[in-house]
Amino acid sequence: MPTILKRVIKKWSGMADPTYVILAFPARPPLPHNSFTAIIPSMPVYRRNYEGEIFFFTIVTCNRMRIFDNAKYRSMLSDAIKKTRKDYPWEMAGIVLLPNHLHMIWELPQNDTNYSRRISLIKRHFTESYLASGGREAIVSASKKIQRYRGVWQRKFWEHTIRNAKDFRMHLDYIHGNPVKHDLSETPADWPWSSFRRYVDMGWYESNWQGRTDLPDNVEYVWNK
Repeated sequence: MPTILKRVIKKWSGMADPTYVILAFPARPPLPHNSFTAIIPSMPVYRRNYEGEIFFFTIVTCNRMRIFDNAKYRSMLSDAIKKTRKDYPWEMAGIVLLPNHLHMIWELPQNDTNYSRRISLIKRHFTESYLASGGREAIVSASKKIQRYRGVWQRKFWEHTIRNAKDFRMHLDYIHGNPVKHDLSETPADWPWSSFRRYVDMGWYESNWQGRTDLPDNVEYVWNK
């Protein structure tokens, strides 16, 4: 088996299920060109969470444009993530890319919670490449134009601080079940642009797992810049 980087989060060491470990993905040959390969390796609450090092994010395109139906733009996003990780490292614990948004779970380095900088850079790097290649922008207001806002991404993103192993697994399941939720595939295994197959290889899921489609209403998400 290829070497897999394992790190047990100490504050979760008392959890009953020993499989709740954050795993970096094993090294392997690249997936086909049409696959996304960056990692394969209520009312908003206006405050930030700095209580942990593992976070769940949702990032959405402006006006929910279906930018990532296009393989060229999926590749550009992959490059933007790789470029950002080179300067600001983190472990990608889970990801799914859909036509107009993506969900991710990150493990940041010890004592580092600067996820906003990383997400800003991902958006910036992608936007520069996307517009340079002739990518279409959504129509934005005059006030946003004055602020030099480009109609590619929503300005803000959703963040949730992962609290414990159960919370991690719940959001990981949600990520991998998201294509089913949005009627993009019959099963998580049918959707190539996610980390699901890696977790099947590691024994976390059966290949025919059907997926979680919703999260509890009492889970708190923060609307961040």
